[in-house]
Amino acid sequence: MFFSKIRQLFTLLILVPIITNAQSLREKVNKGNEHYSQSEYELAINKYKDALLDDPLNERILFNEADALYKMEKYDEALEGFQKILGSKDLNLASQAHFNIGNVHFKQEKLTESIYAYKKALELNSSDYDAKYNLELARAKLKEQSEKQEQKNDEKQENIEPSDYAKKIKEQAEALASQGLFKQALSLMNRELKNDPTIAAFKKFSERLQNVVDIDEGV
Repeated sequence: MFFSKIRQLFTLLILVPIITNAQSLREKVNKGNEHYSQSEYELAINKYKDALLDDPLNERILFNEADALYKMEKYDEALEGFQKILGSKDLNLASQAHFNIGNVHFKQEKLTESIYAYKKALELNSSDYDAKYNLELARAKLKEQSEKQEQKNDEKQENIEPSDYAKKIKEQAEALASQGLFKQALSLMNRELKNDPTIAAFKKFSERLQNVVDIDEGV
């Protein structure tokens, strides 16, 4: 389960000198929030944009606009909106922006960036359960992808047909290993791999040599 809970801010703390302008701004935002709650995201965005004409730097309106863009799967635009809020003096707001940026990256399959964003959210709000959950989920998915890619690479290497030269090099490495010269055997395999890529067919043999060398060196 992925917590894609995009956090919209309905409470606006606005201090505007002219009361009528404040009321007009609040009405626009409230109308945008109504559209948002009814999944009318494009209409909500229009209202938020209209409100931003009156107060272009209002972080909460920028935040809600980015939320609506996310809901419309306009991820690049949503990301740009959330990034405008990262430097907010309101640390809770900045934390939520990082969380939502993590969700954007997750949706875009940019898991490394997603993990970074969730970590930043937790730095500002260590009790954010959803950020903790999504962080672990992103880590697990990234690990799964890495394992699948590694498996594909192994399958490719297993399908490599070693050349006669590669077979001779392996025989030489095996002879060295039989004498306990594992490091020399590994060096031979790695060095000759640059000269003959088909030596990659013996990757598992090289990995076993590496394991023995690591044990000998106390790694």
